[in-house]
Amino acid sequence: MKRNESSLGLSVVLAGLMFSCKVSVPAEHNGKAAYNDLTTRGGDSAAVSARYIGLENTINFRDLGGLRTKDGRTVRKGFIYRSDNLSKLETEDFGRFNALRIATVYDLRTDHEIEGKEDHLPANVRYQHTPVVQDNAGEIKGLKKRVLNGEITEQQARDMTAKFYADAVTVNIGSVKNILTQITSSDQPVLYHCSAGKDRTGIISALILSILNVDRQLIVDDFMVSNYYRRARAEKTLGKAKLGRIIKPKLNMDAIEILSTVDESFINATFNAIDSTYGGMEPFIENELGINKVARRILVEKLTE
Repeated sequence: MKRNESSLGLSVVLAGLMFSCKVSVPAEHNGKAAYNDLTTRGGDSAAVSARYIGLENTINFRDLGGLRTKDGRTVRKGFIYRSDNLSKLETEDFGRFNALRIATVYDLRTDHEIEGKEDHLPANVRYQHTPVVQDNAGEIKGLKKRVLNGEITEQQARDMTAKFYADAVTVNIGSVKNILTQITSSDQPVLYHCSAGKDRTGIISALILSILNVDRQLIVDDFMVSNYYRRARAEKTLGKAKLGRIIKPKLNMDAIEILSTVDESFINATFNAIDSTYGGMEPFIENELGINKVARRILVEKLTE
């Protein structure tokens, strides 16, 4: 009897501990405002909300299309998709995946990130490894360990992430140009992704939408919607981190939040780098991405309607 009472007591304590470790993402990072703004300003609200592709074990899989452009057109749906990594895509969902007619998947992750988390794709889909950044030392994967050890503060997390976003269009412009060329030149539907489908995937999405003349604020709203679709995953991560502080007291919860969500300042770091380094988006597209006015008109005609 005493053993049962003891076990029951331990269960109550553990349940209480787990409940106390539930964490809600603050309003600035839960994505609700961005989702409302996007469906209000992006075009037809039903069409915009229908961009989300709800496959099992994917949390940020959506159609890039459906948004209104500055010249009154709409980004074509059913042609360019974005997602988080597809390592846990269920075989049972291959039929629904193939119904999207995706011919090629571009994986933006590094070798170290892919190891043990390889994409699980239908055999008929072409897989292309197109990393945005070089990571020979496994620095990106090792970042998690540094955060858990309390080696990174909230401000350092912000600064590191902002630099990553700026470097994408300066230090790593060659890789970005290559990826964008492959995606936009395809005559069949394609998908690109990184690990969480929010940072590198968000940058590539912002640049494609910029090429297609989508308003910058709408692009920011679309970028921030990752928080809306990833809210449950971010809360789970924060809950684990809170529980982890019992054995890792130096762990910085604010740093975890920064690295688990997206912030307007991040994608604005990309835009600011383009503006300050290249003189704005228009010269960047023409001179750095190699898309002249004629080629851009062809892309707009192809990828909008």
